[in-house]
Amino acid sequence: MADYMRAMRLVEFGKPLQLQEVPIPRPRGPEVLVKVEGAGVCHSVVHFVDGRFGRIDVKALGLRIPVTPGHEIAGSVAAVGEGVVGFKEGDRVAVDPWIGDGTCHYCRIGEEQLCEHPIKIGENIDGGFAEYVLIPHYRYLYRLRNLNPVEASPLPCAGLTPYRALVRKAQVKPSEYVVVVGAGGGLGTMAVQIAKVMGAVVIGVDVRDEALKEIERAGADYVVDGRVNAVDEIRKITEGRGANVVVDTVGSNETLKTYIDVLDKMGRYVILGLYGGDLIHHAPYITQREIQIMGSLTGNLNDFISVMRLADSGKVKPLVTKVMRLEEANEALDNLRYSRVTARQVLVP
Repeated sequence: MADYMRAMRLVEFGKPLQLQEVPIPRPRGPEVLVKVEGAGVCHSVVHFVDGRFGRIDVKALGLRIPVTPGHEIAGSVAAVGEGVVGFKEGDRVAVDPWIGDGTCHYCRIGEEQLCEHPIKIGENIDGGFAEYVLIPHYRYLYRLRNLNPVEASPLPCAGLTPYRALVRKAQVKPSEYVVVVGAGGGLGTMAVQIAKVMGAVVIGVDVRDEALKEIERAGADYVVDGRVNAVDEIRKITEGRGANVVVDTVGSNETLKTYIDVLDKMGRYVILGLYGGDLIHHAPYITQREIQIMGSLTGNLNDFISVMRLADSGKVKPLVTKVMRLEEANEALDNLRYSRVTARQVLVP
């Protein structure tokens, strides 16, 4: 193995990533070195590189640069530390990037993704926009069976995040109406598929012609153009009652203002998107209709294993619309910034 690898590095917030040669790390103890064969490009990486999650300054979160972004990772085991059990060189794996320190309250209750001192791959430590990535512990690997690394790579976020939102938070029941806002994107196309597996009637909403085609390809029961009377259309589909669940993968002022109004009584609104919108809604409306509004970040290790098994069984599949070279990472981020892509892009070193 060579001593150095190529990596697209964030060296200054708000500036393009830089292609650099950096040392290839050597695994020790429970660590595993993974050769990256697919790195999904999540919209949250755009916010991270730009230095802001809405009004939240990334530097206020204690995140330091330079760092290699990229938290959606799949590939093959290149080397293992002496303490690794159950994995060997050549195994094809996907990586759970949401790692905690193992000692805080949230880690102790099994919710590492909310750790007070997180070790998030691609933010706190180097991620998958590189030829190799060092994983702190083999417990965060899932051995792939039927999926190849390119199609598997988006699952640790684009699959995990809507899985958590629909299964754990919204607790979707068969025959319920589920509206997915931003359904033509990476999270949205996965949310449509997961909701369908749960037996829901799925209404996908987006605002671009190409995105509306992706919603149809993902298998939604209804496709709604968000540019034209979306609330009226959703109410018509739901026979005037409204939706039981709305999953908002955008989180803008416009979506938050609009789609809470399509909820039925006892409806659940789950916010996934980090666009930076503000919630302004009349409290008595929420109370009298017993509406629940909640956020959902990513998912815990159990959620990760569950969504990986779901995909490995063929019940859901990430829609990869563009495969690009590692050196094209900035172009991939711009594609997201300027709404030039649907579903998921994947970088291949």
